[in-house]
Amino acid sequence: TRLGALTATTPKPLLPVAGAPFLLRRLLAFRQEGCSRFILAVQHLADQFRAFAKQYEQELPGLTVIEESTPLGTGGALRHAAQHVGSPVFIAFNGDSWGVQPMTPVLAEHARNDRLLTMVVVRADQVEGGAQAKGMVNLGAHGEVLGFSTGDAVSGSWVNAGLYILSRDLVRGWPQGAYDLEARLMSLIPPGTGYAFCSEASLLDIGI
Repeated sequence: TRLGALTATTPKPLLPVAGAPFLLRRLLAFRQEGCSRFILAVQHLADQFRAFAKQYEQELPGLTVIEESTPLGTGGALRHAAQHVGSPVFIAFNGDSWGVQPMTPVLAEHARNDRLLTMVVVRADQVEGGAQAKGMVNLGAHGEVLGFSTGDAVSGSWVNAGLYILSRDLVRGWPQGAYDLEARLMSLIPPGTGYAFCSEASLLDIGI
C-alpha cells in the first residue's frame, strides 16, 4: 500500500495526521454531528487501540474497545460488534477511510423510508487517489442495492464508501464467524430493505 512499512507496527487508523491519530480526527468529526458512543471492533494490534481509548478518554468518553480473538472480516466483525450496540439503529464505518458526507441527511433518509440498511456510495471519480480495485455497487432504479461488480470502478459508477446505517436487530441475526460483508451482503438483508445514499462527497481511503 501507499503506507508500506508504517503499518508494520502501528494500525492504519492510528497513524498520525497533522499531529493527531487519523482515527481520533474521524471520531471527533462524528462526535460533532451528535454521536456520543463509539465501539471499536479490533483484532490486529488490539493493545494499541486500548491504549488509544485510554489516552483520549476525555475527548471520547463513550468509547468502547471490543477485541476479536481471531479475524472476523468486515461482516463477522459487524455481527460481533452489534451485540454491544445499545440503540436500535447504528452507524458503521471503516476506520481507515475519510469521507465528508454529513450524516444528518443519511440518517433522515434511512428513517423516512423505513430501511434496514443504508449504504453511502460515492462516484468513482470522487475517490481521491483513484478507485482502482474498489469494485462497483450495482443499484436499482430507486437506489436499491442489487450487488457488487468486481474489477476497477469506471468513471461515473458508484463505489461503496464504507459507511452504513444499520438495524441492530438485523445485524444481530447474522451468522457468527468470519466473512466479508460485501461478498455476503445480499444474503444478509431481506429483499427490498437495503438502499444506497448516493453522495457527491469525496472519499479518501488511506490504505490504498
